[in-house]
Amino acid sequence: MPFTSPALYFRTNATRVSITPDPSNLPGDQILQFDSDSNIVELVDNAYQNNVSIDPATNPDGSKKTFLQDNGRLEDIVTVTGKLLNTDSVFINKLRSFSRMLQIEAIFHKFGIFGFAYPVTNIFDLDSTDEVGYFIDKLQLTTAGQKKNFVAFILTLKTGGTLV
Repeated sequence: MPFTSPALYFRTNATRVSITPDPSNLPGDQILQFDSDSNIVELVDNAYQNNVSIDPATNPDGSKKTFLQDNGRLEDIVTVTGKLLNTDSVFINKLRSFSRMLQIEAIFHKFGIFGFAYPVTNIFDLDSTDEVGYFIDKLQLTTAGQKKNFVAFILTLKTGGTLV
């Protein structure tokens, strides 16, 4: 992914990976790049949790045993935090509209339409396909005081589909 700054983008059936392999070539209304002093990504965090059931049992002889069952992934969350210039209403409204759109498509992006590129390190990069994708679980915008120049944001992306 040749993005030079963090980017959140979404795919449609018309712009799926097989048609537009490089997400930086998506139409401009499908990309939100954090590439200026007025929209800054400050932190990206990944939290992964397994879904392992722990079932303790006591045998008839009085001994105790714990049975474990691996039920796969419980959650895989990427949290993006940063700040936006409060006068950049176009950028803020675009981010808000991304969070409010339909998050999955029935055929090609049934696990999430969003991709995320983070050029600082590619461990957070994920491009939406028919097997895996991000969806926006939550967007939080916060400001305090009368003379604050920035709006803080917390964007929570969850992963759907098959992870390797």
